[in-house]
Amino acid sequence: MVGRGPMEQRTVVRCAEGHVFSTAAFPMQQLQAGRLGPGRLLRCPGCGRLRNSVPADVSELSASQLGRGARR
Repeated sequence: MVGRGPMEQRTVVRCAEGHVFSTAAFPMQQLQAGRLGPGRLLRCPGCGRLRNSVPADVSELSASQLGRGARR
């Protein structure tokens, strides 16, 4: 896996369709004075489309969901 060093920070996210996956980049961008909100537009590996994705609450995920999300 190219580009996945041992120090890389990954974020587990959930897309609008409910797919759980991890991403290395989850930028917190701002436009002028207001924040756009917690969601970001990311390509979901589950459905292959650009979807609004938010950080997943890992305390609510099962062990199998966390495992699948970390592998994607």
